[in-house]
Amino acid sequence: MKKIILILLSVLLCNYTFAQDTNSEFDPGDTPNQPLISLNKGKYFKNVNMIANMRFALNSNFTNSNFENSKFQMNEFRLEISGKVTDKIGFTFRDRYSNNSSDPNTTDGLKHSIDLANVSYDVSPNFSLTAGKMLSEWGSYELFLNPVYMYTYNDMVQYGDFFLSGVKASWDVVPDQSLTVQIVNSNSRSFEWRYGDTPGVEAARAPLGGTFNWKGNFADSKFSTMWSYSIYNLAKNQHWNLLALGNQLKLPNLTLQYDFKYSTEDLDNTGVVSNILGYNFAHRAQDVKYMEHWVRAEYFFAPRWSTTIMGMTNSNYWDGNPDNSPDKTDRIRTQWGFTAALEYHVYKPYNVKLFAAYVGRYNNFTDYAQNHLNQSNYNTGQILIGIISPLVLF
Repeated sequence: MKKIILILLSVLLCNYTFAQDTNSEFDPGDTPNQPLISLNKGKYFKNVNMIANMRFALNSNFTNSNFENSKFQMNEFRLEISGKVTDKIGFTFRDRYSNNSSDPNTTDGLKHSIDLANVSYDVSPNFSLTAGKMLSEWGSYELFLNPVYMYTYNDMVQYGDFFLSGVKASWDVVPDQSLTVQIVNSNSRSFEWRYGDTPGVEAARAPLGGTFNWKGNFADSKFSTMWSYSIYNLAKNQHWNLLALGNQLKLPNLTLQYDFKYSTEDLDNTGVVSNILGYNFAHRAQDVKYMEHWVRAEYFFAPRWSTTIMGMTNSNYWDGNPDNSPDKTDRIRTQWGFTAALEYHVYKPYNVKLFAAYVGRYNNFTDYAQNHLNQSNYNTGQILIGIISPLVLF
């Protein structure tokens, strides 16, 4: 087994998979995962772990309340290797195998399926530096939750490009307050692939983005905040501004989370408005806005039983619409979504659970979108029955 670990680490180094994001996505609950295989990993690899993040389910899909199909699917499978090489140097590598496709048009030279590939250095107990591919430091609990626990996402996370290469500095100002500054590529794919067909748009010489994040804990960590402001340079004189405010209340058997996101995009980086307009992928609408609310509640009503409820809404605006029709409105669509799940924790130390969930979405278009953009209201539903197992293999 030690040979396997050495081979995996060699592959990481050869592919520049620089590692540990100390603020990577977290699991709900206070019970840490126990390793499935107990190994004597020696002096240098004692803190190295391999985790198989998996969600497998029978998915039944509905449109406008009409049954479409049922099929077994691996909705999530992400293999993660993380650990500490020394007391000060750590790494993380995670690759996604579900919904994966080859993509040569990445800006950082890594496969687009690679979520995390970074190395961190603890300069002091209160200050660390991280370099490589990492999660964007948005102020969003929706984004930072482990994907295997998320039965669906709101649009900005669902379609966002937030695993980006760059550097960040994190500083624990006081024990319960921390600040992070992050500078990354503004996109993981090339300008030509993402915006190349948009009229009048030129590539920027420095397509970079920056995020400032504040995390706070109050009342013995019962209430936490994760707030951020980001600005990205998408193209020449084309920017994206994002305000994200995440809030969490954590009680013994109940966790409540609420995110607010407001995004103004000179180029439609999220892509939802462009898709409504029927543009091809590299042709993006200009001067768009998104506003989202997301709330999640997880409640343990018995030692092995929990229920998760999520509600969300997002509104899409096209401020750059050149149409001069008298009935023109900037708002194009409002979407509501909700999820209800019942979960049975089979073996809590390993965080394995069975679940049954329903995911519903309702799309309401404005009169302008229906009359001029050929859109019509519709809803979708999905029933999922399966297993979640973010197993720590060793």
